[in-house]
Amino acid sequence: MFIPLGIRFRELVWPTGTIALIICNVLMFAAQQFLAPSFQLQLLLRPDRVDPVAWLTSMFMHADLMHLLGNMVFLWPFGMYLESRLGWQRLILLYLASGVGAGLTFLALHWGEHTPALGASGAIAGLMGLCVVAAPLGKLRLLPVHPAVLIMAAATGRRRGAVVFPLVAWVMLWVASQEAYAWAGVEGIAFAAHFGGITLGVLLGLAMRAKVLPEMAFEGPATEEEALERKRERFVNLVAAAWAGKPRATPPPVDYMRPRAPNWHDKPDSVPPILTGEVDDPV
Repeated sequence: MFIPLGIRFRELVWPTGTIALIICNVLMFAAQQFLAPSFQLQLLLRPDRVDPVAWLTSMFMHADLMHLLGNMVFLWPFGMYLESRLGWQRLILLYLASGVGAGLTFLALHWGEHTPALGASGAIAGLMGLCVVAAPLGKLRLLPVHPAVLIMAAATGRRRGAVVFPLVAWVMLWVASQEAYAWAGVEGIAFAAHFGGITLGVLLGLAMRAKVLPEMAFEGPATEEEALERKRERFVNLVAAAWAGKPRATPPPVDYMRPRAPNWHDKPDSVPPILTGEVDDPV
């Protein structure tokens, strides 16, 4: 198993929206510890009823701590990258839209059953599909989950064990693994939500391609607002550098009344030499 650390594609901004989503998931999980099981059941995604409120609340709920940590580890790199491209407002809307789409897919394929679903994996799968469209040439930095590698990384403070893998290939392997698990009959995982979320994410990415991926600008700014922000940043840095730099030395003013020794290699003075004291006064 590999932990995604980040997408090596371009410089990223401070992920305010991604952090807000993680905080919401953590707070909801903390609240679950104090809510009655009967009340929690009303907030889960149940395929035997239509409840729009549960479509939203279920994507922030998790079964246990490992379920929460695993989803947040995946949310961090993909959410951070999309936020740098689209802004925190669009990221949150796309997260909610992907989660609702994943939930509806689960309802459509399991309608009439009594097993509820919960978790943010469907919404995060949608963000993964968006990233595939946004960064088709992107690289994903992965950390192998092995005790020796984790101990080495923690001891040295560096990601020595991290490997770089093409983003599209990694997402395809993830989809293939989900299909294999579903075919093998692994229980306790809402594979329908995963497939619905990533499919909706790809479709949304294609519909938003003009916003997500500028034409042949794989390393350039994503939006017009970001391009203007970069220009303003360069201007501020230029002014700050000029202000902090040393003033240019100015030559001292020429005193034409001060006598000096003649130097025939000098350029001709702009005043008569008699005023400089370099020749004798006429008799």
